Amino acid sequence: MIENQNIINDIIENVKDNITKNNLICNNDRIIVAVSGGPDSVTLLDILYKLKDILKIDYEIIVAHVNHMIREESYSEKEYVENLCKKYNVEFNYLEVDIKKIAKELKISEEMAGREKRYEFFNSLLKEKKANKIAIAHNLDDNVETILLNLIRGTGLKGLRGMKYKNNTIIRPLLNVKKCDILLYAEINKLNPCFDKTNNESIYLRNKIRNILIPTLKDEYNSNIVQNIIRMSKIVSCDDDFIEQYTDKIFNESIVSRDSNSITFNYLKLLNEHLSIKNRFILKLLDSLGMYNGTQSVNIEDILELLTKNIKGKKYIKSGKFQIIILKKNLAKIFVEEEI
Repeated sequence: MIENQNIINDIIENVKDNITKNNLICNNDRIIVAVSGGPDSVTLLDILYKLKDILKIDYEIIVAHVNHMIREESYSEKEYVENLCKKYNVEFNYLEVDIKKIAKELKISEEMAGREKRYEFFNSLLKEKKANKIAIAHNLDDNVETILLNLIRGTGLKGLRGMKYKNNTIIRPLLNVKKCDILLYAEINKLNPCFDKTNNESIYLRNKIRNILIPTLKDEYNSNIVQNIIRMSKIVSCDDDFIEQYTDKIFNESIVSRDSNSITFNYLKLLNEHLSIKNRFILKLLDSLGMYNGTQSVNIEDILELLTKNIKGKKYIKSGKFQIIILKKNLAKIFVEEEI
């Protein structure tokens, strides 16, 4: 009994440290907590509820639950989460959406459709409830899977660093907590979470990484592979942060004027920088105007070629997206195309 209590205390203390060190929760925060009913999200909800007294921080918990209408158990899971909310006396918000139908209509995977609809719902609740944070129950094992997934698909530093504890409105208090510890926490506290049987089916790529690749890497190559990947992630994160901060400095010094649809910038200093900084600068430029998605390396190369040639009146056009025009030597303007 004492040993169990020590395990619970260690996990709660770990999450408490994550919140404090990474400034995840502040006074008067209103937090949308994504709760599927599985062990991760239920443990997150339980810990956040208990930490209100321990942290001495005044914050409000608002639960969001999405039914993808894929599995028969989804309605009993909804009932389970709703009862949890009554137990903790927190607000319950529910979305029922036919993911199979949406995935077919959009011609995307059910996994991607589900993710898009979940975050759509969470973000709509942010506005509706005047909340400012979305708490997601991603854990250490999820992070390792994400890094390997990024590596398989092809990635740079950002993909190798994995998830962040805090990314805009998203917070991940359980990010360094092992899955086995979460399961233990749920068992000791008799939370009786729901279990999604499809997680054991190696259908999706992430499931294959979880069920086949990681166990194989552990058994055949290095039993410490998970710890090593996390160690690499921390090193990469440190390097990525430095490069990003330096790029931000160059970017901010280059801006001449900006509004919601355009940015005028002086690129003289940029042209003297390393290609890594140049690439990040262009991506930041596009991201500032909401044009990041769909951008490919060839687009960045073409934009840099335009700036390097530095010929007044020359343009780069990405149809339906944006245009960049050289106004005069070392000065360019990027427009959202619809506004031109």
